[in-house]
Amino acid sequence: MSFQFIFDNAETISINKNPLVSQTITRDQRVRSVSRGGAVYRFSVKLPDGFRWANIRSAIAELEQANKLAIETVNFNHPGLTWAFGYTGDLNDTQRNALTVTYNSTQAATNKMQCILGNLPAIAGNITANTVLFRAGDHIQPQGSKYVYTVTSTVLRGTGSTVQLPVHRIILDAVSPTAVSLKSGQDVTWTVVCTNLPTWTIDPNGLVQWSGPFEFYESL
Repeated sequence: MSFQFIFDNAETISINKNPLVSQTITRDQRVRSVSRGGAVYRFSVKLPDGFRWANIRSAIAELEQANKLAIETVNFNHPGLTWAFGYTGDLNDTQRNALTVTYNSTQAATNKMQCILGNLPAIAGNITANTVLFRAGDHIQPQGSKYVYTVTSTVLRGTGSTVQLPVHRIILDAVSPTAVSLKSGQDVTWTVVCTNLPTWTIDPNGLVQWSGPFEFYESL
């Protein structure tokens, strides 16, 4: 049972990517907040109870072998999850797959939570300056990168040759002048390690019950 099996068969999935924030309250009741960074993806995934032991026995053995040591890639590229993790912009697959992203030294010096989106579709036909390239909540991943980013605001085509793409955390990829292709929507993959492995119990009917959810952290 690879980690992907857990994600594909999940009953519930909880995702937390909030950064660590430190807060203090002064004597006059003023609240001060400081972001300590992070914004690492954390997943809590609950498998449904009721798998028949005879059908899942070998899979459980594989999962226990992976335990909290293995690092694997997972995705949400499952037909039943399109509504939750699919791309929500206005581009078709060909236009979307043609997009490139750059994170160069100039961009890094200006805003480390934005990258440059290029190779935009030409303004013609159904493509206008108001065409939505990405909406807040869309997931992106530079080709060849292990890091996934969440778009934080709507990004329009505009009239230029490039546009800024704001994301939820500091760009973790190395600074480079080279534009690379971009994965988005259900095409992105997370590299994760398991931090909590629930125990299992077989009931009198030979069905497996889980003690709680599986917990995963993005492996940086």
